[in-house]
Amino acid sequence: MIHHIDTAAAEIAEFREKNPKRYQELLEAGIRIGFGETVAGSGKKKLTAEEIRQNYKPADPDYAVLTKAVIEGNVKDAQRLTGELLAKGRDPTDVVVHSLMPGIQTVCEIYDMGEAFVPEILLANDALVAGVALCQDKLGNIPSAGRVASLVIEGDVHDIGKNIVAAILRANGFEVIDMGRDVLVGDVVDLVKKEKIDLVTGTSLMSTTKDGLRALAESIAFSGVPVACGGAAVDDHFVETFSNSVYGKSPLDAVKIAQAVAAGKDWEEVRKLMKGKADPEKVKA
Repeated sequence: MIHHIDTAAAEIAEFREKNPKRYQELLEAGIRIGFGETVAGSGKKKLTAEEIRQNYKPADPDYAVLTKAVIEGNVKDAQRLTGELLAKGRDPTDVVVHSLMPGIQTVCEIYDMGEAFVPEILLANDALVAGVALCQDKLGNIPSAGRVASLVIEGDVHDIGKNIVAAILRANGFEVIDMGRDVLVGDVVDLVKKEKIDLVTGTSLMSTTKDGLRALAESIAFSGVPVACGGAAVDDHFVETFSNSVYGKSPLDAVKIAQAVAAGKDWEEVRKLMKGKADPEKVKA
């Protein structure tokens, strides 16, 4: 029992040293809870799932129907409705940006608030990809938005999150090199030496493997290629303990990070952007 107490105390001391600001916030919140006060998660009003749906619902009724098909994960309807829009002469890029993407954005945000599940994201993503494929066929070969290597770090075989990230990056015009799961850091080092890569996305579902992301970010820092880190075992406090890294909570964050990196911004600028501390217009510049 004493051993466990000593271990816990050591972990608390380590956390306090590494994250003094967060430690103080948690301490103050604990005190307020002790006095019976309800502590809000943030100053912002949290939207309901229905409010999120309405926020992303296109004003164009034809687009709104397609968005709904993506949200519901209805692949056949997504294909049919996309085909109908293209047959009417709608611009393929506009269909992707203003009809297909709002569907996956809706599901991802509802998932982030805990009111959707991974299978719903997978189904919505299938519907998205089906529609995007038709739009890409209509457009023909289009310039790549950038090249991203996507992987699950060594020791971890949980690749659902990685697959979703890769699919959504592709839907946003990025070329994705899917390295798979249980990937060795050395293999990534070899890749960035041989190929032009803008960003590496790495995920870890297990706390026992997340330190591999630190090793990865540090090992490829020489190349100037940053690592977007995510997964259930990872949070922003962990990622900020090492350089050449940016934390992404959701698949859509991976797109924002990739777009900023492809625009020529370094990992520090992108990290500030993702934390809301940078001017988005300056990051685009």
